[in-house]
Amino acid sequence: MNILIPHSWLLEHLDVAIKPKKLQEYLSLCGPSVEQIYERAGDSIYDIEVTTNRSDAMSVRGIAREAAAILPQFGVPAKLRPLTVPVVPKPSKKLELPSITENNQLNKRTLCIVLSDIKRAQTPAWMARRLEAIEMNVHDAAIDITNYITHELGHPCHAFDYDKLVATGNKIIITEATAGESFTTLDGETYRTVGGEVVFKDGSGTIIDLPSIKGTANTSVDSSTKNILLLMESIDAKKVRFASMSHAIRTTAAQLLEKNIDPNLATDVLQLGVKLYQEVCDARVASEVYDHFPSLVKPDKVITTSTELLRYLGIEIPLKEAKKMLERLGCVVEIKSDSLVVTPASFRPDLRIPADIVEEVARLYGYHNIPSMLMATPIPINRPADTNFILEQSLKEFLATIGWQEVYTYSMVSEAEATDSGFAINEHLRLANPLTEDKVYLRRSLVPSLVAVLTANPMRQPLSVFEIANVYHPSGPSLPDQVLTLGIVSSDSYRTVRGVLEALLTKLHIKQFSIETTAGSNQAILVLGHKNQVVGTITQQAGITAIQVQVQSLVEHAKSHPVYEPQAKTATIREDLTFGLPKKTAVGALMTELQKLDKRITRLELSTVYNDNYTFTCYYHDPKENLTSDQVAPIRKQLVAAVEQHWSGSLVGELA
Repeated sequence: MNILIPHSWLLEHLDVAIKPKKLQEYLSLCGPSVEQIYERAGDSIYDIEVTTNRSDAMSVRGIAREAAAILPQFGVPAKLRPLTVPVVPKPSKKLELPSITENNQLNKRTLCIVLSDIKRAQTPAWMARRLEAIEMNVHDAAIDITNYITHELGHPCHAFDYDKLVATGNKIIITEATAGESFTTLDGETYRTVGGEVVFKDGSGTIIDLPSIKGTANTSVDSSTKNILLLMESIDAKKVRFASMSHAIRTTAAQLLEKNIDPNLATDVLQLGVKLYQEVCDARVASEVYDHFPSLVKPDKVITTSTELLRYLGIEIPLKEAKKMLERLGCVVEIKSDSLVVTPASFRPDLRIPADIVEEVARLYGYHNIPSMLMATPIPINRPADTNFILEQSLKEFLATIGWQEVYTYSMVSEAEATDSGFAINEHLRLANPLTEDKVYLRRSLVPSLVAVLTANPMRQPLSVFEIANVYHPSGPSLPDQVLTLGIVSSDSYRTVRGVLEALLTKLHIKQFSIETTAGSNQAILVLGHKNQVVGTITQQAGITAIQVQVQSLVEHAKSHPVYEPQAKTATIREDLTFGLPKKTAVGALMTELQKLDKRITRLELSTVYNDNYTFTCYYHDPKENLTSDQVAPIRKQLVAAVEQHWSGSLVGELA
């Protein structure tokens, strides 16, 4: 989020003597990036980019606080001026506050006051110049004061027409909207709720405000307004984001409050608001202050040691120096033994763990001041064990060449995807600080992620995708075991996908492999080598075939070129046998069992399928002698008998 701040306005909060160009340079090195400086009406306007986690800096006061912390590091004396806002005086006129029905789950704080006898006047020239400099529209004083305060202190406020509220019963009910309710914003646009937005309603159930986002026409300030209700709320940030994005209403208020603005700031906003309305609009205080703040939470202390500072930064920064830096940011800091005990200010909820404190010290010290150091030893040139990048590239090129799509999916999965992986949810590692609320578990299988890709592309059928990525298996208190895995998932037929796997193994010159299935199961296993090592699985469900193989196992068994095998001195007999099989016969399991009947059955291939008739090509070979027809006949009878007895099949034709 970018914010525009005039230099003259900044100096009302910052006691410093500095040229704008130098301020731009120093602030950008250690804090928010000042992207440009515009010259407008004799003033320098800073265009500053503030990262989304630093909502405390999205105001004139916030940038002044940052500058007061950073500039002393460059030898520039600078101090944050105290915020001089008077305490709200006792009411000189008595108007009844609205009856507010609170909802502590939806709203953390409500702060309001009634101001009467508002004099409608033009916005003062000094205020209008500043609003125009930051590219905000100028209306009149009663409206512009709220926009001015929001930009100065970083917490939105809203002015209601008090008499319109009284006409509807003088009630404010904080609740969630149901789907299909209508409301019209103050700019005349009409919307229908999707359900779940936080709204203010009157006693009759009519929406009178879309709080933290935009006011509605039925309670907005207009040319006839004489009395106002100045109100600040702190709606749940997720709810603000939901409503703002659902209706594409992206106001400054929404962009601030969806980032968890500190509700404690509302006190200063109210006091400054009352002061400006009194000075500019001759307003009178007409009620006591209403303040509902049930969830006041003190920030937790964060402890950081000098050892941690040294380990992260590589240089030794004295704790006393680090203490001064953090105190300029508004933190309360104690030095106890070899540790900093830091209590962050309430407007810095991003400071939660020791690494956050180290990062603040590092940026204020200046990343540019941290010396660059070469490694103490030569850069290692040995290849990591069990890794073969050429083989990985070969896998990708082969699958891409036959028309499969390579994808990159997120290493984190949802609870549903974690459960679908075949492991219990408590057998997954859960991140304490995930980037998103739904993807919180480290995946133990690639399959759910790849299936999600197929599900998200229903119009592209059949679709086949693959990925080579890590899965993460818990390893006690240590870091998880990262297992590089090849995952391939397709909506094509099982036989096609299995054929792709067999062709892939052949390309890697892996000859000793078998795919073993169990009758009645939707899963098969891939076995490699003389030791019958299980290295992968094949599953089929709901028309999707999924294969997972450990890449390390492929590296161990693959060869860069074929191995010469001398030609057999005895002949191989090949013949085709066709069987009629019941529907849903596990053909793979059948082939595995048939090949075990006699060691002279060296290969068994499925050559053609027509309806329920399956033709198998059988290869018979004995390395010591040439087999005769009489020797093959009993093997053939064994095959036919096994199919008939164990698989309820029947030979098409007759035995010779």
